[in-house]
Amino acid sequence: MSWYLTDLLSDEDLVAYEATILERFGPTNWQARRTKALEDWLFPILRGRGFDPLLLRTRYEPDKVWGFTSPTYTDFTSASRDTTVEDINLATLFATPSTDILYIGSKHPFRGMFLRLHDNVSSAAGILSAAYWSGAWEPLTLTDRTIASGKTLALGGSVTWTLPVDWAVRKVNDSEALYWLKVTVSATPTSAKASQIGCIRASALRAPTTFRTLQLIFQEAPTGADGPWAEKALFYKEEADLALARALPIIAGEFDTDKSDLLSEEEANPTLDETGGGPFLLERY
Repeated sequence: MSWYLTDLLSDEDLVAYEATILERFGPTNWQARRTKALEDWLFPILRGRGFDPLLLRTRYEPDKVWGFTSPTYTDFTSASRDTTVEDINLATLFATPSTDILYIGSKHPFRGMFLRLHDNVSSAAGILSAAYWSGAWEPLTLTDRTIASGKTLALGGSVTWTLPVDWAVRKVNDSEALYWLKVTVSATPTSAKASQIGCIRASALRAPTTFRTLQLIFQEAPTGADGPWAEKALFYKEEADLALARALPIIAGEFDTDKSDLLSEEEANPTLDETGGGPFLLERY
């Protein structure tokens, strides 16, 4: 499984800083600018520091995964982590949409989940919903990239949201206290089988890449759109450089060294010996 641009930086991240840019400048998405910021700016810097950008991972193994069909909890933790193809039957898990639940737990807050689906995907017209715990279950506004032709779980992909500031830990069934995502669907998915479930965390490289992309957007602003675009471009260039300087010393644990598809906790917390004495000397590929 490779990592994806939308894991590190999405259009929603850009709009969070500049809410009017999509409407004002016209494009329906900023994928070209995001790609340019990564390939022409971030990747050469990472390679110069000894990091392989293609081993960057934002997808982590969940600490616990439960399927709930009243009154029974089924443990899907091992199945969500391994690479066995299609060993999580979502059609069975969500057989009764009104009451069946998928719980995904992590020791750390996360901004998305990834579902790895291969050939067996859903053709049912359904909507996926998710909630987080803040003392009560609160609904999340989702960007569901598993949708095709109006059907959720019709593709493998990510489901992301804005990270809530009031997310609290709790126990589900007999688990330890974790940050939990509560997932439901409006209709039973047909034949959908997942091979892996991952938690998408925000990378330390998200902020500098966001600022660099905004720099490009304003630097290349349409000539017919009046505004202080040169000043904004300079501001975001300076912010990108500062944010990258803060990020580089702490990103060693964001690289998947065993190429196991998801970044394990052991990889996310390397020792000084494992990193060659410090992140700037890291050679892990």
